[in-house]
Amino acid sequence: MKHLLLFCLIGILTVSELYAEDPYPFSIGLSAMPRMSIYNATSPADETHGMAFSGVPDIGISIYVPASRRERVGITMDIAYATYKNSYTKSSADFARTFNYLTITPGLSYSFFTVGIAVGLPIGYQRKNVTSGAVEEEGWPVIDPGSDPPVKITKYGNGKDNMSLLIEPRVGISYPVMSNNGSRLNVNANIGLMMNNLYKDEYYPTTNLQQFNASMMSFALGVQYMFGL
Repeated sequence: MKHLLLFCLIGILTVSELYAEDPYPFSIGLSAMPRMSIYNATSPADETHGMAFSGVPDIGISIYVPASRRERVGITMDIAYATYKNSYTKSSADFARTFNYLTITPGLSYSFFTVGIAVGLPIGYQRKNVTSGAVEEEGWPVIDPGSDPPVKITKYGNGKDNMSLLIEPRVGISYPVMSNNGSRLNVNANIGLMMNNLYKDEYYPTTNLQQFNASMMSFALGVQYMFGL
């Protein structure tokens, strides 16, 4: 997956050399981008993970600062409420984990190609048993260290307090479908790969469970309106 991001970046730099357009002015706008996420890790034998739709689009504010007087080269900044979802089946029951972040994404734009790095502050988490409708934390059977003789107990995680800081390189496009005096309606798409695991190591009660600490690959598609100033 890391190689895919690299190939996309090389393609952006190569194809963009073919384009020479009037530069955009300083712009501020709004965006809405639903996201699809893919679990990227070893999963327990009794779990089956699939692609998941965020449900709630990433809602954000975008800033574009022109960096050239001759070409559409700019410095970008996006601030958004972002949602990632992981759906999976375990023991014949369906579960959904939702991760919410406040993301700040500095980046560069060349023509209609974009590249950036999203940094996300964890602000929300939920694990839901979709089959029963109950909201519940994940639990694991472990040996109670204070018991004699040894007794198995269920140790529950605390997902909200143990989410990791999000670090996600992204490459994508921002293609104008309408434009008027520097203001424009864009169709945006990007692909990103988390460099971090979803949870801190403390989330898991034993070190052998840490191998299941996943990252995600995601794809977002949506619209953005930029007001040229």
